[in-house]
Amino acid sequence: MMSEDGKPALPPAAFSPEDMARRRRRNIALALVLGGLVVFFFLVTLVKTGPAILNRPL
Repeated sequence: MMSEDGKPALPPAAFSPEDMARRRRRNIALALVLGGLVVFFFLVTLVKTGPAILNRPL
């Protein structure tokens, strides 16, 4: 890969431990938010269907 001035581009620098820790915290936060949304939508679905959901024929 070439840079804009025609010289070969340098490979990207490795991530520092601080960068990796920051990325891990961000990934955990995103996973918790996504899990919370799943639980929220599940509960909203249960509330909207009401208690009659338990009285249906199987």
